[in-house]
Amino acid sequence: MSKQPPIAGADPKDRYAQIPQPEAELLRLYGDHTLAFFGLAPKNRHFLASGGSGLVNYQLMHKVAVVLGDPVCAPEAHEHVARRFLDFCALHRWRVAFYQAAPGRLAAYRSLHLRAFKMGEEAILHPQTFTLRGSALANVRTSCRRAEREGVDIQWYEGAPPVDVMQHLEDITGVWLGQKARKQAEERGFGMGRVDELTESAEQAEMIATISTPASVLPLAAPRLLTAVAKTSAGQPCAFVTFTPIYGCFASEVTVPGRQSEMQGWGWTLDLMRRVPNAPPGVMELLLVRAMERFRVCGAHRVSLGLVALADSRQEMTAAGRALARFVTDRTALLGPSRTLFAFKRKFDPCWESRYLVANTTLGLPNIMRAALKLRNSSGDGQD
Repeated sequence: MSKQPPIAGADPKDRYAQIPQPEAELLRLYGDHTLAFFGLAPKNRHFLASGGSGLVNYQLMHKVAVVLGDPVCAPEAHEHVARRFLDFCALHRWRVAFYQAAPGRLAAYRSLHLRAFKMGEEAILHPQTFTLRGSALANVRTSCRRAEREGVDIQWYEGAPPVDVMQHLEDITGVWLGQKARKQAEERGFGMGRVDELTESAEQAEMIATISTPASVLPLAAPRLLTAVAKTSAGQPCAFVTFTPIYGCFASEVTVPGRQSEMQGWGWTLDLMRRVPNAPPGVMELLLVRAMERFRVCGAHRVSLGLVALADSRQEMTAAGRALARFVTDRTALLGPSRTLFAFKRKFDPCWESRYLVANTTLGLPNIMRAALKLRNSSGDGQD
């Protein structure tokens, strides 16, 4: 069963009130990947598998159903839900792409005769073990101390920021967009937030957090949308970050090559990260470090710093994957920003987890990539 996006122009509160309980409950229970939160945004379509066993959130672009991450469902139901969605798309003669699929789901995709292509790596931090001690984070320590000496102060807002704070965020975003190399730069909206949708996102997070489910099933503390604003010693806002929730009631231990076992579970994803050009040096590092301290106290298991497109620190890309990367870089200005992002996030000594584009065709891969890139580089409003 697939549901269309609500009517454009409807009041945001009314649109989020229209989210059915099964979809919201599935997200709260199993929305454990970083794109899951964005799946219920009003502009997306939603496929609910029979019996409410799982949810697939997607946008349609040029007859390609581009799915935000993996299906939202219990791990044992993944293959079933993916199969039902593929059958649904076949009826409409749509191609399918799972965007930013996790490595733990690849076996199920391959059993469905899908092809996986590595598209980058996601930087993951674990608040309960994160520390500034040691040589690995020496540069981060130095940057934070410099920002502190400059008198940087950080204020936190849970949920929708006040109107005056929103105006500061919009002003910073306007300056930030003006610094982009591409003319008429705009905010993206597929798999990431936008300042003009921040209030709506906060309302969605609040609605999901208040779902009534036995405490034995869900953690008592449900993450809300968080915003941190940095101010100069003169009290002028100069930078901000936002964090969206990562859900999931089950914490599990995973082993990453070259690392000790780490605990996966609920937490937050870094979404927007913006600053004005004359912001004090080290302000972004200080924002993230203070966030990790806050998340540790909250009991969060995991914080994602987001995907770095085309990153391949483990040298896992196949020849086909490298060809796909060349296809992407030939058509976008993605490589330069990716290198800068990788260098910045690497300073925090994260665990790097591979992410994949999983498709139901190889011959149609160029068209699939065009559809995914068009969504990524636009406001995210899908088309038939």
